[in-house]
Amino acid sequence: MSKKIVISLLILVTLVVASSGCLSSNVKLVVDYGDSWNGTITDSSGTRTIEGTGNETIDLGSITGSLRIIVQKKEPSDETLTISLIKGDETIQTQNTSLPSGAELDDARISIYLTP
Repeated sequence: MSKKIVISLLILVTLVVASSGCLSSNVKLVVDYGDSWNGTITDSSGTRTIEGTGNETIDLGSITGSLRIIVQKKEPSDETLTISLIKGDETIQTQNTSLPSGAELDDARISIYLTP
C-alpha cells in the first residue's frame, strides 16, 4: 500500500475511535416515590447530593466508570421507593426499598461500572 493510503486509514481509524467516546448515551436516574426523598450520586467527578418530592428523572450526562447512587426516604413510610438507571433507551438496573418479607428499607442503592 502507498503511504497516502496508510496515513488516510490511520486518520480514519483515529477519528472513529475518538468520536465513539463522544457518542455514548446519556445516563438517567429515575426516582419513583410519592413523598420526599434525598440521596447522593458518586462518580469519578465526586459526590453530589440530590433531593426531591415525588417522581423525578435526573439526567446524569455521559458517564463512564464507577457510579454509586443512594436514594433514601426523608420520612419512614410503607410506600416503596424505586430507583432505575437508564442508559439510552435501556433500563440497566433497578433497585427498591421493598423486602421479600413485606417490610420496607429506608434507602435504595445502585453500584455499577459503566462502559462507553
